[in-house]
Amino acid sequence: MSNITNKTLGSLVCVFLLLPNAWAETFQHAPINPIPPVTAPTPATPPSAPSVTASPAPVASPAAVTTAPGVARSAFTSAIAAREPTNQLTRINAGQQVYYFTELVGLQGRVVNHRWERDGAFQLGLQFPVTGSPWRVHSSKNISPNLPGTWTVTVQNDDGTILKRETLIVDPVVTNAVPTPMIPPPAQPLTAIPPELQRQPAERPATPASTSVPTATTPAATVTPPAVVPPAAPTPAVPPSSSDKRPIWETLSR
Repeated sequence: MSNITNKTLGSLVCVFLLLPNAWAETFQHAPINPIPPVTAPTPATPPSAPSVTASPAPVASPAAVTTAPGVARSAFTSAIAAREPTNQLTRINAGQQVYYFTELVGLQGRVVNHRWERDGAFQLGLQFPVTGSPWRVHSSKNISPNLPGTWTVTVQNDDGTILKRETLIVDPVVTNAVPTPMIPPPAQPLTAIPPELQRQPAERPATPASTSVPTATTPAATVTPPAVVPPAAPTPAVPPSSSDKRPIWETLSR
């Protein structure tokens, strides 16, 4: 009995001695949450600068826009239609009328001059008061056939400033060339006359001896010209007497 008691007590002692280890083992093997992998720390983002909203640039009003004064357009032309040039010329023949067109900007209140020159010699000058911008003006010149050369138009301001200068070449008038005489074609050879159609020329009759021409050794007979007989004077018609009762056609001389 004592052995059984001793064995029981020993078993209880063993149980009490082993209970903390068993509790510790049970705690260590309990399921735990997985530890996340270690990652590199994200660098700190520096604080952004405060955003600045750009204000739109102020738009200048049309009155504030300034245009440099001068000639915006210019051209030599053969005609003006609706105050615009119909074409642009750089070379013409003499004997034509030519126009010079200009469009002026920023020159309101000024007086602009068109100065025409031929080979450096003054030919024509016209002045144009400018009352607006843009302002279109034109001048013209009828170039005579005897005035070919280099024609220049200078656009001047009223203070003498040269605003534009252009040149037009005027060629001499081409005269009509003398027509080449027409050379006739060469003569064709004569067609031979067949023998059966050929005829011998007829013999001339002999000249009578009385009509022979005298030679240098035989003196020519003196030919006396016939006497000139003056025509007889017409007999004047005798008017019928008043006593004659015949018809007038019977009184006429026959």
